[in-house]
Amino acid sequence: MTVSEIFPLEIRALAIALFYSIGTATGGVAAPWLFGALIGTGSRLNVTYGYIAASLLMIAAAVIEAVYGVKAEGTPLEQVAAPLSTEA
Repeated sequence: MTVSEIFPLEIRALAIALFYSIGTATGGVAAPWLFGALIGTGSRLNVTYGYIAASLLMIAAAVIEAVYGVKAEGTPLEQVAAPLSTEA
């Protein structure tokens, strides 16, 4: 969860909780419903299309992260986003 690295220390936990809950709700509600509907069609080809669509979404997410992601490896998080307490 690299999204939290761009938030100041004081609100980093809130950012993690927010993005985690959105992702869990989306994946926990939409995915079972969608794949249940695909399995319900009785067609293996439809299930295959579902897996292909899911893999394309993951590839798109990886590309977006590669383009817009913050280069934070090996850097203290306080240097990526300074804590609010350091602002005067």
